[in-house]
Amino acid sequence: MANEELVVRVDNRLIHGQTAVMWKEALNFDRIVVPDDEVMHNSMIRQLMRMSVATSNAKSYFSLVNQAPKLIKKLSQEQSSLLTNKKGNPIFIVCRNPFVVRKLIEGGVKFNKVSIWNMFADEGKQKVVGSVYMNKKDREDVEFIKQAGVRVVIQETPFSKEYEL
Repeated sequence: MANEELVVRVDNRLIHGQTAVMWKEALNFDRIVVPDDEVMHNSMIRQLMRMSVATSNAKSYFSLVNQAPKLIKKLSQEQSSLLTNKKGNPIFIVCRNPFVVRKLIEGGVKFNKVSIWNMFADEGKQKVVGSVYMNKKDREDVEFIKQAGVRVVIQETPFSKEYEL
């Protein structure tokens, strides 16, 4: 069963002003998880991202990709309250590319939907729509995500129209 309190986003920029303002306003999350090996090996980038998250009054968590499923499951369980049976605020998970989302699924993380935006142009990538460019590997990862029963949409902001992929 999918965890409705997990919101997954693919954005090459990871955490930036739009994440800290618009997505926070729309979703009212109180935690952001960034599973990214490159970020984990660069303390300066992590600190800059923490500063952006702090403006939204949320907590930030950074993890290596292979350790992210365990972290996300732990954060989800901490939020559950057996006494009140009350749902908490969503956990916003921002991934650099569909491969990371695939690794979350393979690690047992369950969610309903992933929204994609800002997969920048690069060698071997073709434009899908807007600022979404994909290569063969990206498309294979998206197909894996869809086969896992997760809805995949392209959406610029939380207030813009979703396009099924």
